[in-house]
Amino acid sequence: MKRTFYLVLFFTAWGFSQTSLTANLVESIPLECSRFIGVDQFESIYYLESNILFKKTKKELQNYSVLDKGNLSSVSVFNPLKLALFYKDFNSVTLLDNRLADLISVDFNHLTPLRTLSHISYGNDTTFWVFDSNTLQLELFDYNTSKTRVKTVPFQNEILALDSDYNTCWVLTTKELQCYNYMGSLISKLPQEGFTDLKLWNGVLFLQKENAIYYKLKNTETVLRLNLPKVLVKQFFVTNQTLYIYDEEFLHHYQLLNN
Repeated sequence: MKRTFYLVLFFTAWGFSQTSLTANLVESIPLECSRFIGVDQFESIYYLESNILFKKTKKELQNYSVLDKGNLSSVSVFNPLKLALFYKDFNSVTLLDNRLADLISVDFNHLTPLRTLSHISYGNDTTFWVFDSNTLQLELFDYNTSKTRVKTVPFQNEILALDSDYNTCWVLTTKELQCYNYMGSLISKLPQEGFTDLKLWNGVLFLQKENAIYYKLKNTETVLRLNLPKVLVKQFFVTNQTLYIYDEEFLHHYQLLNN
């Protein structure tokens, strides 16, 4: 209990004491895949190859696939005990446990009102943030009750990406960056400056533009470029104070340090 308290205290202090970030290369490991997904809090690596989801731990390699749901559009590893797999073509989400066994499947084609999802991200407890391309609204959807808890006003611009934590959801559109709280209220808005993807960790927002990574610290409106060696950024992910960059051959691990 005491250890948990100190961990919470450390991450809280880390988040609020930052002025800038630096990234130090820890290691680069070979990885062959069609798409790097991310790394969970237990350092398990997730990636896709031929539409098969792989989970690589230090001890074993597991995989999961289904043949009747089309391409796997995205995977959320925010909660490693409830991985969220989004099948856009079939408008459905499947939850897996840490052994990659099915927990629950939500088919949005059979729910009323009909939603056509383009993006999803984990919310808190039993919820997803989902973007409905019919209404152009972002919803906090409870998959236990099949009800919407909150809903935003309609978006005016195309959504490129979204990511969330327990308290907030950041949305990257073609015109701006928007942040919503768990009540569905817009709490922050920044101009879009050519970013193509985003990740959220511990309240810090990370953004990709071409082969560069940018970041916005808590309680600031300033977006800064992270100083990195020249590397191809095919996909990236951030967790446990580590930035992961996949360049189609290697998965590079950078430790993030605050100055």
